[in-house]
Amino acid sequence: MISLLLKRTGQAVLSLFATILFVFFLVRLTGDPAYFLLAPDAPAEDFVRIRQELGLDRSLFVQFLTYVGNVAQGDLGYSYRLDVPVMDMVLGRLPATMAMGVSAIVLTIVIAVPLGIYAAYRRNGIVDRVARYIAALGQATPSFWVGLVLILVFAINLGWFPSGGYGTFPHVILPALALAFEPIARLTRLLRSGMIEELGSEHVKFLRIKGLPEWLVLWKHALRNAGLTTLTFVGMMTANILTGSVLVETVFVWPGVGRLLVESIYYRDFSVVQGIVLLIAAAYITINLIVDLLHMLLNPRLRLSGVH
Repeated sequence: MISLLLKRTGQAVLSLFATILFVFFLVRLTGDPAYFLLAPDAPAEDFVRIRQELGLDRSLFVQFLTYVGNVAQGDLGYSYRLDVPVMDMVLGRLPATMAMGVSAIVLTIVIAVPLGIYAAYRRNGIVDRVARYIAALGQATPSFWVGLVLILVFAINLGWFPSGGYGTFPHVILPALALAFEPIARLTRLLRSGMIEELGSEHVKFLRIKGLPEWLVLWKHALRNAGLTTLTFVGMMTANILTGSVLVETVFVWPGVGRLLVESIYYRDFSVVQGIVLLIAAAYITINLIVDLLHMLLNPRLRLSGVH
């Protein structure tokens, strides 16, 4: 198990380095940030000076080595546009992103888990048909389009919720629903399939013959086994919700990290783009590593394979 853990950790470090390498060179293909910091008719000397101040006059290889060294010390650099540390900018926007992301995660679990379980338990019933319709619709509908529909119906036509902004509980409801719609659909479908398989297994039939209460068979034994198959998805769902809210934040004018990323790409603020993407990648990799560890803890076969 220790060797397997070391292997996963090594893969995580390599993945993070590859992300740094890819993003560093990709953002530099978008153009020169000096043209956003200076007026188009500024003297050529000013362009030379600003590139020297930002370190953009050095070779890409030297810039990359400098950036990696700074990241290793926890320094993500400064914003070219605002001259503010990247970490301070991200931390300032993080509470808004976390508020929407955590709300979406709670909505996903509260809706998808009971719906998936009951749809499997009452297969081909009304609830099951509704669950399958939601699963099909949710997986085919992009989150930003869901957000626009929610704004049109509940903000403009009905006037129940604000169409954008941040600061109060009503502001978070529509963005969280838009962000959670696809994960609800996917988790419902996945959990329904796993529960149908478990409820038809010999293990569950034996428990019923023993006379165990149906709620105990359903919520403890069947759900525990079916939950192992959905554990990886839940981990990735959490990472997607917490870090993949760029379009939803843009639609709802939500002052989160995703909107900051869009603004920084537009202004070619290399350090901010690199820092945000690096933190997003680190979140994905960390959650993947945690899911692998949970699989090893909950599945004895993986622990045994790790020993040998």
